[in-house]
Amino acid sequence: MRTRLLVGGCAAILAGPVWAQSSVTLYGSVDVGVDFVSNSHGKHLYQESSGKRQPDRWGLLIREGLGGGNTVFARLESGFVSTTGAQINPTSFFNREAYVGLTNDRWGSLSFGNINDYVYQYVGRLNNSVPGISSFYTPGNLDGLANNHAMNNAVKFESINFHGFQAGAMNAFGNQAGNFSDGRQYSLGAQYANNAVRLGIAYTMSHNRTADIFGTFSLSSLLGQPLKQGTMFNASRYSTLAVGGSVKIGYFTPHLTYSGVKLENAEGSVTLNNYQAGVNIDLSGGKNFYILGLSMDHSTFQGLAINQYNLFLTDYLSKSTQVYAGVGLQRASGPGARAAQFGYQPSTSGSQTVARIGINHMF
Repeated sequence: MRTRLLVGGCAAILAGPVWAQSSVTLYGSVDVGVDFVSNSHGKHLYQESSGKRQPDRWGLLIREGLGGGNTVFARLESGFVSTTGAQINPTSFFNREAYVGLTNDRWGSLSFGNINDYVYQYVGRLNNSVPGISSFYTPGNLDGLANNHAMNNAVKFESINFHGFQAGAMNAFGNQAGNFSDGRQYSLGAQYANNAVRLGIAYTMSHNRTADIFGTFSLSSLLGQPLKQGTMFNASRYSTLAVGGSVKIGYFTPHLTYSGVKLENAEGSVTLNNYQAGVNIDLSGGKNFYILGLSMDHSTFQGLAINQYNLFLTDYLSKSTQVYAGVGLQRASGPGARAAQFGYQPSTSGSQTVARIGINHMF
């Protein structure tokens, strides 16, 4: 349950002074579980970890109605590690999102700050990880569906929801004198949702962005750049196209997602292709108490093929609390292939199994 504080205030708008209503909502998620990893650097691993079902986070959502269909809003959101109490990013307190904006019920919203792109916002909720655990995302989360790459210095426009359809565009400034494109990012997206159908498409382009290619695929070089543990690949252009959809048919909700990640530098370009498919089954006959998820992922990159098969079961004790269990089996093939599920250390072979049991509470 979210905790809300309502405050009465006075605001001036074009139509004249009116009494405005303000609210501050405190929200968040705490997720802890126990993992088994069949091969983590060559050994079995048993561990307690957090944020594998939902990212551990807390945040404040602030809204003030100005009248005439206008509202001011702001969001501050910070990630943490519940097993240790540590801040997930010691150099950035509100590392997940921090923005302020204005919305009008006829024209849409305009916001400014540190904001997640449309790949995460419109497509991230449609892939194998919902419901699921972090290892069900695509290899290395290079497509950003798992929300670990908010865009700094961003300006975002989003339309109103018109009969289920929404679209938007955003630009993140590089803030580099004399070079507008250096470090610049932009994102475009559209989505549609009704009671049964959900669709999303998005494109994000980043200039001068890095990617952990060695940690994800164990490649010692890419496009002329030597790579090793801790050395990131530097892409002059890093683009992601993602599209996904789901449809509810009785107790079954099949879903499909595709994402393509293109990395470029002066030597040329390479593309990572990810294909995901699955079905969520309501075992409680429409009551949404017990959800079984079955899914698979097929990814190709530089002669490597990675296949993953996932099983997930959720028991919703309430609208805000769930206990869950999941297992993912990844098989990688190709020259020097090593399996490495997202969020876990790589295997020393082409095979890796990750299993997890946990509890997640949202407030």
